Amino acid sequence: MSQDNQNSNQNSNQHIYDRVKGSFGPNAHAYTVSAGHANQTELEKLVERAAPKPTDTLLDIGTGAGHTAITFAPAVRRVIAYDLTPQMLEEVEHNAAARGVTNIETEQGAAENLPYPDASFELVSCRLTTHHFANLPRALAEMARVLKPGGKLIIMDTTVPEDPELDRQINEIETLRDPSHVRNYPASEWRGLVEAVGLTITFVEASYYDEGDRMDFGGWTRRIGTSPENVTRLEGLFQGASPALVSALKINLSQPGKIGFALPRITLIALKPG
Repeated sequence: MSQDNQNSNQNSNQHIYDRVKGSFGPNAHAYTVSAGHANQTELEKLVERAAPKPTDTLLDIGTGAGHTAITFAPAVRRVIAYDLTPQMLEEVEHNAAARGVTNIETEQGAAENLPYPDASFELVSCRLTTHHFANLPRALAEMARVLKPGGKLIIMDTTVPEDPELDRQINEIETLRDPSHVRNYPASEWRGLVEAVGLTITFVEASYYDEGDRMDFGGWTRRIGTSPENVTRLEGLFQGASPALVSALKINLSQPGKIGFALPRITLIALKPG
């Protein structure tokens, strides 16, 4: 790659990093109290599926308010909660202290440039965060690099159907809601991207991200501070959704003045050979 291309990529990444920090910095505490992000039943199931050992070290990338890191902490020796946004790391420290969790460290940085030696971690996790990564292939290559042979990558994030038009529509909705959104990827792309960095997929599950009984549109847009103009545009997209989009997002308009929905989600666990 030429120096000009490298500089262009760095500038593009920095633009996305600035957007992410601009979206999540002022709204960090909203993710501590978010029902979907703090879903303890779901988190405990994820720990069970990952089957950590007490001697393991976990790197939780894009840790947000630290829900995943804090839930894994009692099951492992050490956790590093890693995030681009300083205010999110402050939430992690506050939330860990409130739960009496003492084996968590925080570190700020981008997923595309992990400041750790090769083969440093038995476990790497990313939950509800990869759709904000500036360069997902690069980030996955970094995750594979820092995993020890035999280590596991644990991914859980919103996704899109394989249909190109639904892919476009759902990503448009996500970007209108939050300009730091980069992309939700369909399951086929996830498989290709993970296998391309030399990892072997051992578990995949399709499900939905919700907050109990669907998601509430008003809470979803308030949590990230969606602009009034974009809230109005989003309302129009939900209310005028095609039958295919209604089905894909489980859109429910039965209550006057309310929009209920759910986001498709993928959970994936992959192993580093060795």
